[in-house]
Amino acid sequence: MCKAEQPLVAECEEQSPHVYAQRPLPVRQAEVALVFIGGFGDEVTGIVEYLARRFPESALGMQSEAVRAYYHWNGGCVEDATEGFRRIADDVAAFRRANPGAAVVLVGHSMGAAAALKVAELQPLMKDSPGIYLVTLDPADRVVKPVRPAGVSWWGNCYVENSRSQHDFIIALGGRWNHCAAADYNVVFDGRDTDEYGHPYIHDNAMSLLMSSGGTPAASLCRKLAAALRAGGYSQRNVAEKPEHP
Repeated sequence: MCKAEQPLVAECEEQSPHVYAQRPLPVRQAEVALVFIGGFGDEVTGIVEYLARRFPESALGMQSEAVRAYYHWNGGCVEDATEGFRRIADDVAAFRRANPGAAVVLVGHSMGAAAALKVAELQPLMKDSPGIYLVTLDPADRVVKPVRPAGVSWWGNCYVENSRSQHDFIIALGGRWNHCAAADYNVVFDGRDTDEYGHPYIHDNAMSLLMSSGGTPAASLCRKLAAALRAGGYSQRNVAEKPEHP
C-alpha cells in the first residue's frame, strides 16, 4: 500500500540500497520546475534518475536556477498507481500555488510519460497560470491514452523506430504510443542511426531522446521546449545543446 503518512523518499530508501530514491518537488520560490518521471523499473535502472541529475539546464537558456524533482512512474505507490499519480500531482499543484507565475515542465519516459500525462490531467486549472509543458520520451502504456490534458501549454513527443536493442521488445509489449496526434511536436528516431556521440537511438537512451537533433524533423525536443519557454518569457538566451554522456 502507498503510505500517505510517510515521505516518498523514505518509502523508496526502505525498499533496497540499490533503489534510486525519489526526490519530491520542493515548494520554494522559482520560475521553472523540472519534474522528471521514470518508467517501469527506473527505480533500479536509473535511466531517468540520471537524466534528472545530468540534464544541462543551460540548454534551456535559463536565467535563474530551476528546481528539480524525480519520481518513479507510480509515485512510489507500488499497489496503487492511480494514488501515486495523485500524489505527484498534489506536489506539482502545491508548487504552482506557491508560484502562480511559474512554468512546470513534466518530462516522462516510457510508462513515466503516461504518468506525466496523468499528472498534467489532474492539475487544477489556475487563472493566469502559464500551464504545463509536457515532454514524453518514447511513451508506452496500454491503459493511459495519449489524449491532451486541459491546461497543457505545449507538448513535445518522441519515439524510436527500427530499434536494434534487444530490450526494446519490452516497450513494444507495453504499448508504444509512437506519433501522438495531440502533441505540438513529434520527433521520430531511427534505431539504425546514432546520436552525436555515436550512441544508437534506443528506448533506454533517454538523454539523447531529449537532447539529440538527429531525428526527423531535425530539431531536438530540448530546443523546441526552450523555444516554448522563451515564448512564455521563461528562457531568454539561445544556447546550443548537445547530448551529455559519461
